[in-house]
Amino acid sequence: MTLLTREAGKLFAIAKGARKAASRLAGISDPLSAAVMDLAEGKRNLFVTQAQPLSSFRGLRTDFERLSYAIALLELYAAVIPSEQPQPEAYDLLETSLKALERHDKPLVALVWAEVALLAMEGFQPQFGQCVMSDAAIEVAEPFVSPIAGGFVSESEALRFTDRFRVRAEVLYGLERLPELESPPPNLRFANETLAALFPFWRHIAETALPANDAVVSEAVHGVRLDES
Repeated sequence: MTLLTREAGKLFAIAKGARKAASRLAGISDPLSAAVMDLAEGKRNLFVTQAQPLSSFRGLRTDFERLSYAIALLELYAAVIPSEQPQPEAYDLLETSLKALERHDKPLVALVWAEVALLAMEGFQPQFGQCVMSDAAIEVAEPFVSPIAGGFVSESEALRFTDRFRVRAEVLYGLERLPELESPPPNLRFANETLAALFPFWRHIAETALPANDAVVSEAVHGVRLDES
């Protein structure tokens, strides 16, 4: 299992027998399970010896959309949080984000906020308000952004980056303001497009496949559940 712990950061551990229905470790081995665990160090691996469940985020497990968003968020944490480095703020942010996904009237808005908060915490937040190269302001309705450049690039600079793509200026204004918020806003205009705009940045940062996020973005952009009010 991949664990995010408050005391030791991201760890990898084995829960022997957890796949058996009668196992006392069965419940805590599922994704989205919070627990107090005792870990024993073997020659090569850590092993879960005891566990006391704390929360299973039932509100996420009973709603497919919310569950999909939560799994996608876990995938991002697994990709960017460094191993075996204590980072209690990462644990606390994930817990806050999962509770927001569980309760927010618009879970897509909560997901976008949670992603931006993670980017900011880990030092990956792109620059969306001014051109990365020249500090120029946004002057067109659909400016360019580039993951390689690290955010918004002006028309005169964009040709330098082969990964550039256009997004609404309103999306960039929203992304620039989100890191200032301690909790998800009640609403976010163009939330679907904002999620889609973040995804290329995540792929660039993670440098690995993100299938859960790929599915969530595809559903948000092309599916029937849209949230652009």
